[in-house]
Amino acid sequence: MQSGEGKIAGAADVGGTNTRVGLVREDGKIIRIEKFPTPVQGKPGDIPLAIASTLLEIADGIPLAGLGVAAAGPINAREGYLDHPPNIPFNIVPITAPLKEAIRLPVTFRNDCRAAVLGEICAGGARGYDNVVYITISTGIGGGVFTNGRVITGRGGNAGEIGHFPVDTTYNLPCTCGLYGHWEGYASGRGIPIFFREWCTVHDLPCAEMTTPGILRLTAEDIRYSGFRDALAKVNGRGLSTVIAAYDPECIILDGTVIQSNPDLLDQALMCTDRYLDLPVCLLSPLNGDAPLIGAAMTVFHPEMI
Repeated sequence: MQSGEGKIAGAADVGGTNTRVGLVREDGKIIRIEKFPTPVQGKPGDIPLAIASTLLEIADGIPLAGLGVAAAGPINAREGYLDHPPNIPFNIVPITAPLKEAIRLPVTFRNDCRAAVLGEICAGGARGYDNVVYITISTGIGGGVFTNGRVITGRGGNAGEIGHFPVDTTYNLPCTCGLYGHWEGYASGRGIPIFFREWCTVHDLPCAEMTTPGILRLTAEDIRYSGFRDALAKVNGRGLSTVIAAYDPECIILDGTVIQSNPDLLDQALMCTDRYLDLPVCLLSPLNGDAPLIGAAMTVFHPEMI
């Protein structure tokens, strides 16, 4: 470690497809990173073992302050395990205990969006704000809430599941959780094609062809219907309105492949938000998708915030 760089922590961001493990400085700078397919073909314990072996390899003797792990929920932060994750084919995935045993360092474990809001507070677009909501709109929709010095975690670490806010009763589309009318079921990367197909059906308009049963091919040209853009904007506006009314943030940071690739969706949604409370600052994350990984490291450096 060079003089002036500060401490270094290990960080892991566990996804259903890939897992990233990195070394992150106290100022949020990622200095090393490795990505590998999340091992889902064997046993649940293969996941923490892969994280540990990768961390030890990339650290290569560098002293670490600890390891922070972020993962899409549901999680049990208190007991340290993933609890029936929808994108990983195991009921329970132990995280904290096997990692502590393997690396002999302190280990923190948080939902990826709860970690991400801390990443934005410490090293991203939310620096200087005391009340922040982080929203990711990608394959799913998730959120993290920071208020007055702490991340809101709830009983088991799952507070801020904004993707499951109800936003519609007209189309009553199913969500991945099995219930209906939730934001994620309409405006996520998984939900938009389904919403589009249903909207076209209701309005008796031609729709993109199905490539395989249950999967819709959706292109930018297919969303040429301004009416569908309006419908999607209204749904996103309802989601943002609920976030604003629930948490009264100074700043909302938006992230994820859907919103980062289509920034106009934010402008359209803001036109459809309620004005019961003043609009906060709303902006796209400047961290290039690394907010969960950086935030995982920040849970090591700033345990008082979690």
